[in-house]
Amino acid sequence: MSDLINLTIDGKTCQAKEGESLLNIARANDVFVPAVCYLTKCSPTLACRLCLVEVDGKQVYSCNSKVKEDMTVTTSTPSIEKERRAIMEVYDVNHPLQCGVCDQSGECELQNYSLYMNVDSQSYSIKDVPRPTAHWGVMNYDPGLCIVCEKCVTVCKDMIGSNALSTVKRGADPISKSFKDDMPKDAYAMWNKLNKSIIGFEADLCTDCGECISVCPVGALVSHDFQYKSNAWELTKIPASNPHTSDCTLMYYETKQESIANHRNKIIYRVTNEQHYASLNGAGRFGYDFENRVESKDEQAFLNAISAFKKADTIAFHSFITNEEAFLLQAISEKLGCKLVNDDAYRYQQFLKAYSSISGVSLYSASLDDVHKSNFVISLGGFLKSDSPNSRYALNNSVIMNKGAALYFHPVGDPIMELIGKKGKTTEFIYHKPLAEEAVLYLILDLFGSDLPLSVQEVINSKREKRVKT
Repeated sequence: MSDLINLTIDGKTCQAKEGESLLNIARANDVFVPAVCYLTKCSPTLACRLCLVEVDGKQVYSCNSKVKEDMTVTTSTPSIEKERRAIMEVYDVNHPLQCGVCDQSGECELQNYSLYMNVDSQSYSIKDVPRPTAHWGVMNYDPGLCIVCEKCVTVCKDMIGSNALSTVKRGADPISKSFKDDMPKDAYAMWNKLNKSIIGFEADLCTDCGECISVCPVGALVSHDFQYKSNAWELTKIPASNPHTSDCTLMYYETKQESIANHRNKIIYRVTNEQHYASLNGAGRFGYDFENRVESKDEQAFLNAISAFKKADTIAFHSFITNEEAFLLQAISEKLGCKLVNDDAYRYQQFLKAYSSISGVSLYSASLDDVHKSNFVISLGGFLKSDSPNSRYALNNSVIMNKGAALYFHPVGDPIMELIGKKGKTTEFIYHKPLAEEAVLYLILDLFGSDLPLSVQEVINSKREKRVKT
């Protein structure tokens, strides 16, 4: 605990690691600080400026400020509340009054903060300009609803690694200079940027993960599947694990009745996630409307399968079966007394035992959170884009947020992965021959290992000599 520092937030003594975000520490200690544009594991954008606090008598943005020893923080003063109120009024300028049909209604941060700050009148105005909607892959973008908080841009860059979204200029009348003298400076600066900006989209870079939909605080980004289908408060959340990847990301199936006429039949309307804690890939978010159904039954084939199981001493199976299929095989094995053999699992088990005996730790001692916090990551053997998307997101996040580096080894080239970091500087992508993973492991040991066993050194030397000869 000696590496922790002490600070005071609204009279409450808090502990934190030096260098952590002041906003994160406040929230971790149940101290509310409003913020529309901030994402926990991504870089601050200072787009909304609502997170103003006072530190030792000076106003700062808590999302962009790091905690220090003996810091004294005040989250609310008359000056700060005046700024926040003005900012929310600006966000409400020309915002369409269509809450009754907006897909975000009921869980909209603009609604929530407008109510929280008692915005019941409007002090500012400007002529609106046409902002036509756009259709981007699996989603719809309504710039009339967009508050340019840049959450979508930030999560696409800092977490997903696609860089498919960005802020671009839009045509608009300039803000009257009279407002500059009459309104709080942060509200004016935010409005000036909001009035000039809109979100741009690069279709070739998008992977249709839908994470930008998840982080959008208003109804500007919504999937085509869900648009105008249901109010948020009508849906029941059912927690589940992502069935399409091995990382079992927490997600929620949101359900309600199919129709008034068929109200007993519950269907899935959308899939959501807790964006501050875990991202969700496109398969998990949009791949919910199908099922593996046997349209017809071949009774004779079924009887033949039963007969084969009864005669078998051993059942061999591969690693690409579902958990349900594995459960059925286990039940059959226990009932009939036959053995189950999976060559892939056996070899991996042997590898784990060998690794543990040499290193003294298990491979499972690491987590994705460790990857997020690392500044150097090596990926070998996994096609992260589809095998483990959250590992890809964590790798990208570590490179961006920690100014880290990464090595990616795989037989198949992946242009999506190559969007991560600065290729050739912070990231390197090596596409080796199939089944060459063992040689790559020896290369990694040669480059980064120390005090290697003699047997390993001999193998490395032999491979080095072989390469020189060829």
